[in-house]
Amino acid sequence: MSVTSSIGSTAAVSTMRPSFALRLAGFSGLAMLGVILVNGPLAAARGIPQYWEPNAASAIGSHLADAGAAQSSILYFFVSTLIFVFGVPFIAGLRRAIVVPGRDALWPDIVLIGGALFFAGGLLSEVLSTGFAIVVQSAPSYVLDPNSAIAVEALQFSALIQGQVGLGIAMIAVSLAMARTGRLPVAVFAVGLVAGIIDLVRPLTVANPVVAIALFLPTFVWIALASSWLISARPRDMGTATRG
Repeated sequence: MSVTSSIGSTAAVSTMRPSFALRLAGFSGLAMLGVILVNGPLAAARGIPQYWEPNAASAIGSHLADAGAAQSSILYFFVSTLIFVFGVPFIAGLRRAIVVPGRDALWPDIVLIGGALFFAGGLLSEVLSTGFAIVVQSAPSYVLDPNSAIAVEALQFSALIQGQVGLGIAMIAVSLAMARTGRLPVAVFAVGLVAGIIDLVRPLTVANPVVAIALFLPTFVWIALASSWLISARPRDMGTATRG
């Protein structure tokens, strides 16, 4: 067998095997989704009253005065950081998967910027969400103002909603980029478009947190579908024959 044919055979095989990097990105996406879903029960376990409840001022004051509750907030803060730990390789993998040699890098760059906005909003949200509990525990001379605590909790939700707009933009970009290649599973394409558009308009519901949270559920489905696609797809199914 000639050297040329050997190299050609190796390249052909590499397009048949799942890319390790993209598999890692896919498993990271599933792990990120798992952390987000676990965070819900953890938030409930913290027992922090929701800022939109009628008795929020007195309830939040009593809650933050509890040292045990403040300690659980720190645990929640730590677990929340895992969203970024797993989310970064997931977004990087999505960007890598849709790169098409010789074509404009607009869509991959949009995924990168949208992902960065998603993480920025999430970071600000997590800091604001646990900020009062950390201050109460670490600064003994601090005098809690329940009204300020309510305002901060409302602001953290606003930051979260805005950050998730970035994820919606990234989802739409993945769908549109891969639609040109015909290699994206229909479910990933359709859910990405629908859930992405929903995320773009969710800021209109920011004053109604229950509705806003419910409207984010399709994004969970997309993360699971996109992660599974990254895990199982061969490089020839992506925008480029990615190796490694």
